[in-house]
Amino acid sequence: MHCSSKNFFTIFGITMSNVEIFDTTFAMTILVIMALCIPTILLIANWVLHPGKIKQTIIKGSAYECGLAHVSGTANERYPVKYYMVAMLFLVFDLEVAFIYPWTIQFLAGGWELLFILLGFLLILESGYIYLLKKGVLDWNSVKD
Repeated sequence: MHCSSKNFFTIFGITMSNVEIFDTTFAMTILVIMALCIPTILLIANWVLHPGKIKQTIIKGSAYECGLAHVSGTANERYPVKYYMVAMLFLVFDLEVAFIYPWTIQFLAGGWELLFILLGFLLILESGYIYLLKKGVLDWNSVKD
């Protein structure tokens, strides 16, 4: 690194002025300071306010589940199948959006042949949706627990 008379620095063949160096390092310096200070402050606050300093009672030591003060039952109880089906449907249609977004970026870059690829993808997806509709998966009254 060498200095010239006009306050320019050359590092690895890149010439930068003092202002450019300040612009590139100031934001990073603030980010590093925040990255060190925030977790440190949170750890200190946790140490000062940790649960050991709070009076222990029976109710504080018991499990809290969905607003119920006491959870009864065993871990072997079964959930109704309809909840799993809704979760799987959500994943399928959520992935649809994840595939369509990159397609739109490529489509905007050019290429009408991508339209046929999208139509094929949507045809397969919608045929699955129609299959689920005909099987009654989306009808909550017909699904048995």
